[in-house]
Amino acid sequence: MLDYLETEKSNQKTTNLDELNIYDILRVINQEDATVPLAITENLSKIVSIVDICISTIKKNGRIIYVGAGTSGRVAVIDAVETVPTFDVEPGTFLPIIAGGEKAFFSATENVEDYEEGGMNDLEKNNIKEQDYVIGITASGRTPYVKGALLKAREKGCKTALICNVKDPELQDYCDIVISLRTGPEVITGSTRMKAGSAQKMVLNMISTTTMIKLGKTYKNYMVDVKVMNKKLEERAIRIISEITGLDRNTSRNYLLKANIKQKLAILMILSGKDKTSCENVLKETNILNEALKKLGG
Repeated sequence: MLDYLETEKSNQKTTNLDELNIYDILRVINQEDATVPLAITENLSKIVSIVDICISTIKKNGRIIYVGAGTSGRVAVIDAVETVPTFDVEPGTFLPIIAGGEKAFFSATENVEDYEEGGMNDLEKNNIKEQDYVIGITASGRTPYVKGALLKAREKGCKTALICNVKDPELQDYCDIVISLRTGPEVITGSTRMKAGSAQKMVLNMISTTTMIKLGKTYKNYMVDVKVMNKKLEERAIRIISEITGLDRNTSRNYLLKANIKQKLAILMILSGKDKTSCENVLKETNILNEALKKLGG
């Protein structure tokens, strides 16, 4: 039944893989991985459309919900959870839903992907609402669990998208936008944890990162909303303040403390020369540092 899928075909470049020495196996894997960015390049315009919807969704207090099974689900979890410390967004703004739940992240529970009702029920459990944006992720473009989630999302009036690794996926009729990352046959036949999974992770990184940039979570190419959760992140926040403002690290640390460990507030106070209250008030009007500086005459 899956014989027609590009991701399930045998890779003619690796038919003698088990006969190669270790270096040559690594070289072949590396060469195949190098084709992944090209598959993404062909989809940039569609990724733009997804990012636009993500920005609008978050502005309307909706959530970006990733849904996947197996490798696709695990990739979704990795991208979503890392937005919290990196950009200080509320947990659940990017919400990953994986077939089999938390257990599936650490253990193979691949059989759960075969049930549409599982995807439908898991979205219902997470209180899916019309303002949410649901992005299904499946290498084959046909996973029943993802189909169920997309059906439930459409039923609720949500916008939907699909990220897959085949041309003309079965689930395309349930999505507003389809990203087909045609990474082709894997080094090991059918092992979509390789090129297909890498492509999915890269695209999810692009979507979440660009969304956060356009929502003001960066200044130039610096993270200015780092959630200071440990010593490493505190040092990163201080270093970024110092590099942006030109102040020494001790002075930057003091400003961070004055700003209640809010990095963006500290930077705005320094660059504008205004007091903490004035800067806090402006940041309530706009979360974009450049705009805040203009409002303060900086």
